[in-house]
Amino acid sequence: MEFINSLLKNTSGSLSSKRLCGILGWLCCIGILIYCTLVEIQAPNMIETFMLSCAGLLGIDSITNIWNKQ
Repeated sequence: MEFINSLLKNTSGSLSSKRLCGILGWLCCIGILIYCTLVEIQAPNMIETFMLSCAGLLGIDSITNIWNKQ
């Protein structure tokens, strides 16, 4: 449980909405891909773009920290 808690918090210790949305989106993509595999249908074309957006949300905190330092 501590691992999941540390995933969702940023460096200041507060909940990061970007990380939360990134993880929820990633889990949604994994669910869609598993469903499409089990039912043997093609996944929607937009799933790749959505997955890249979710991955971007997970890493955007490190980029925004450049401008937060004073």
